[in-house]
Amino acid sequence: MLKFIGRHWHGETNFWLGTLLFSIALPVCIYVAGIQWIGLYALQDTPTSRMIQAALVSSLIGAVGIWQLIGTWRASSKSKSPERWLLTRWGARVAAVATAGMALLILTKIPSGMASLYADATDADRFGQEGYSVVVEGDQIVVNGSFAWGLLDKTASLLAQNGQIQTAVVDGPGGHVGVGTRLGAMIKARNLDTLTTKLCASACTDAFVAGKNRYLRKGAKLGFHSVGGDSPLAIEIGKKRTIEHWRAAGLTEDFIARVFETPADSVWYPTYDELLGANVITAVVK
Repeated sequence: MLKFIGRHWHGETNFWLGTLLFSIALPVCIYVAGIQWIGLYALQDTPTSRMIQAALVSSLIGAVGIWQLIGTWRASSKSKSPERWLLTRWGARVAAVATAGMALLILTKIPSGMASLYADATDADRFGQEGYSVVVEGDQIVVNGSFAWGLLDKTASLLAQNGQIQTAVVDGPGGHVGVGTRLGAMIKARNLDTLTTKLCASACTDAFVAGKNRYLRKGAKLGFHSVGGDSPLAIEIGKKRTIEHWRAAGLTEDFIARVFETPADSVWYPTYDELLGANVITAVVK
C-alpha cells in the first residue's frame, strides 16, 4: 500500500487511473464518507469525541487532497505522459485542482465547527450560559436547568459519592439531546425513580423516561417534540435512537408517533391522562 501511495505521489501510476480514480472518485468518496461519519453521531457524541472525529477527517481530507493533486500533476507532465494530448494532460490537472479546491472549501469550515464544539465542551455555549445546577438533597439528586454537557460530570460525581440516592428530580427546558440520553443512562443504571416538579421538556424528557417509576408533581408539565438538527442524517439517526430509547421505557407507539408529528421548533404538552395512558408517567403526585 505504501509503495502504491509513493508511486502515485511521484506520478508513476497509470494516467487514466490517476486522473479518474485518484483525482476525482477517491477524494470525493473520502470527503462524503468523512462528513457522513461526523454527521452520523452529531446529536449523541460528546463534543470532545466529535472534535477528535473532525480532526481525523480534516487531516485525511487535507492529506488526500495534496496527494492526489501532486500525483496527478506529475503524471500529467509532458515527461511522464509524452503520448498524451496537451488538452488531455491539462484536463487532468484541472480536475485535480478542482478536487483540491473542494477539499480546501471543506477545510475552511472546520475552524468554526471546532470553536462551536469547544464552546459546547466548556459550557460556553447557549445552554451552558443559561445555567444549571446539580445538588443532593437526602435521597434525591436534583438536576435543574438547561441540559449542557458539563451537567453530566457533576451528576456522575455526585451519584458516585452518594449511594443513598433513590430518585432523580429532573426539571429543565431542554438542551443537548446527547446530555438527555446519557443522563437517562445514569438513571437507568442506578435503577432510580424520576420526578418532575415544574417543567421537563425536550432533552430533559429523555432523562425522565429512564426512571424505574416516573412521577409528575401536580401542576408540572412534560414537553415533547421531534428531533431537530442541521444534518438530515443526524436527525434521522437521532430519531431512530430516541424511538429505541422510548420503546425501552415502555411508551406506546401512538404516543411516540404523536411526538414526532410535533415540529422541532414547537412543544407538545400532553395532558395527565395522555401521559398515564401512554405509560410515560407512573402517577401524578402532590
